[in-house]
Amino acid sequence: MKMTKKFGSLAIGFVLCFVVVLGGCSSSDSSKDPASEVAADGRKAGENGFIANRDLKGRIFLENDGAQLPADQTGNPVALKIKEKTGMTLDWQSTGATDGLQELTVTLATGDLPDVIEAYLDHGGRPEMAVLLKGAREGLFTDLRPYLEKTKVLKKYLDPNFLPRDTRENVMFRPEFDGKVYFIHMNIPAEDTTDADRYHYRAGMWIRADIAEALKVDPSKIRTEDELYQLAVRIKQGNFKDNNGKPITPIGPRKWGGDIVSTLFKNDDFGNGTRFDVDKDGKVKHVAETDYALKQVEFVQKLLKEGLLDKEAFSMDGVRAEEGMNNGSYGIISYANIALDSLALYEKVKYLPMDQLENYKGETAIYEKEKSGSQVWAIPATTENPEQIVQFADYLASKEGKALWQYGIEGQDYSVKDGKYIYSNDVVQMMTRSPEKVKDVIPTFWGGLLGRTDMNNVKDFGELVLGQNSQPDKFKLMFELMNYGNPTYKYWDGYSAISYLSEVPEIEAGLKPVLDTYKDVLVKSFYAPSLDEAKKYLDEYRQQLKSAGVEQFEQYLQEKYDKDPGSVVFYMDATF
Repeated sequence: MKMTKKFGSLAIGFVLCFVVVLGGCSSSDSSKDPASEVAADGRKAGENGFIANRDLKGRIFLENDGAQLPADQTGNPVALKIKEKTGMTLDWQSTGATDGLQELTVTLATGDLPDVIEAYLDHGGRPEMAVLLKGAREGLFTDLRPYLEKTKVLKKYLDPNFLPRDTRENVMFRPEFDGKVYFIHMNIPAEDTTDADRYHYRAGMWIRADIAEALKVDPSKIRTEDELYQLAVRIKQGNFKDNNGKPITPIGPRKWGGDIVSTLFKNDDFGNGTRFDVDKDGKVKHVAETDYALKQVEFVQKLLKEGLLDKEAFSMDGVRAEEGMNNGSYGIISYANIALDSLALYEKVKYLPMDQLENYKGETAIYEKEKSGSQVWAIPATTENPEQIVQFADYLASKEGKALWQYGIEGQDYSVKDGKYIYSNDVVQMMTRSPEKVKDVIPTFWGGLLGRTDMNNVKDFGELVLGQNSQPDKFKLMFELMNYGNPTYKYWDGYSAISYLSEVPEIEAGLKPVLDTYKDVLVKSFYAPSLDEAKKYLDEYRQQLKSAGVEQFEQYLQEKYDKDPGSVVFYMDATF
């Protein structure tokens, strides 16, 4: 959550700009262009995949993702093949901004809108959602529902059973819009995926494999804070060294740098990262209102005092933290949500997942969303013929479309054997020797912006991860790590507790700033000179919560939970 007060004010303020937005943006009227209605070979719209002779412009608000776009978005072999089929081209603009939320807010306020936009949105509680919703309420976006009904793939969005609950109720089919659909949530798994079709990231602590082997420790059997502490002591006593021969620290920061990670004290993680949960009496509470907060502080203080945890674990910048991980400077990484097919992390140092500690309920299962979405696209109200863009997205989301932007040209970039898609030797060599050039031949990121949904690569292409069939040895380690320790998974489908805060704006304005400061209070407590001093900080914070209206918000959550326990989720990611 990167929404600052400055950006929040801007999001509220851009309502004043909507009149300018609606009147100041233009788009080519393809309906007046005869060439848009007939293909060069005489096909008309709807015939053999032809949509229109049209060049689309899009804009991405995903933070630094422009580098993944092909150098020539409209003239690469795949784009030309898609144009041959559909008549359409698409050129995405990305400024490479480090804050996609700020850029989205400013762009909507100024009216600098292309034919289609794409923004980051992994759940309906994200700050991007508030900005997009304000635009929809002011008539800034096109209602896509009439066009979805005429598609082959995207019409699945109209089936309530296809969508995750958050996507259905909080992103796309919000009651306030009376059935209208302004946003298409992407990266939705197909309805027939199974546990075997899932990609598990293994989010949690990681231990150096050589240290686990030397100490004869099975990381999947570390279940309690005491066992974690004893392991850290043994690592310190083992005098292990990093790649440069320097002594290591038993426990380091998370992979991306300083922040609170509840994996360090998972046994006492009330709410499993969401900070709200239901106590043994069935009452919704914030973790600061329980004894778990002080237990967390006591454990971290113990680690710090004995030199078992890096003193900068909660403040180190990401460059130093990742360098330390790659260099083996820590026996244990306190948190990493790693894409396991990104094997660069293991070139010098191999790590094993240690993510099966018990939560405060004694569960060792790893929680994941039953279904989830990420990224969202929308068509501005000023765009002419929006149905053409929806049809184009539908083609990109089809198996034929996915095959093009994920594998390239059949017979040239890949072949199919027994239902398995296999890259050519030339592509494999390019992936190995010049990976930065692959996107210019196979524009996977480009095509996925509108086409990555209804996903089941195992069923469609015979592999869970792109390249698995072509380079099985490369992905051997990935599958070892994904299945290491035979983890048990539990799946949830609902809203996080925090996602409901926007539904009570009279409480949100005063409570959200206080909730956002909890991690600062916790860090201050970790470094307090004594546990008594830390207790004072937590007591003061409890009073701030109460004054800000936390009890009213908890009552709101309580009513939701009592009516439908599955509607409020208290276990999510381990990071704050």
